[in-house]
Amino acid sequence: MRSIAKIPCVALWLLTMMAFPAWCSEVGDPIPDFAVQTFDGKLVSRATFVGKPMLLVFWNTWCDDCLRDLPEIDRMARRFVPEGLAVLSINTALNDSEVKARAYWKKYGYIFPTGFDHSFEIGHAFKVRGVPTVFLIDSKGIVRYKNPQPPKDMDARFKQLTGK
Repeated sequence: MRSIAKIPCVALWLLTMMAFPAWCSEVGDPIPDFAVQTFDGKLVSRATFVGKPMLLVFWNTWCDDCLRDLPEIDRMARRFVPEGLAVLSINTALNDSEVKARAYWKKYGYIFPTGFDHSFEIGHAFKVRGVPTVFLIDSKGIVRYKNPQPPKDMDARFKQLTGK
């Protein structure tokens, strides 16, 4: 019964976010402070990633585009984490459950950490309007890329983020 009651609230929130696109974090903006516990029990926050470029993705288990893009993000993590990129994913919890998210994560064995945003506080702070939302963030915490898909030109973007 509780999940059914959430549906009108989520729908209203989504309509509001679509009506006011200026509310969205944009390229050039600093990321907000956040903290999330990952499925492996670690608490990570903005401070965890200071001095490191980061790929951050917001996702849900019911999102076909997310499920299509997560394997690509895993390939990027395997390629760029050894070179200094931090990768983190966060399930927004909107019409999703932590049980489903954990089962999905375990089934596919992605190498990068994920957490569950129980009350959508992190998604709200990042002004996420839909999933997937992919951010590339430089080592100073500034958004350099925001898109519903992972970048096709990750090699070039990684060089821009790191100067390598």
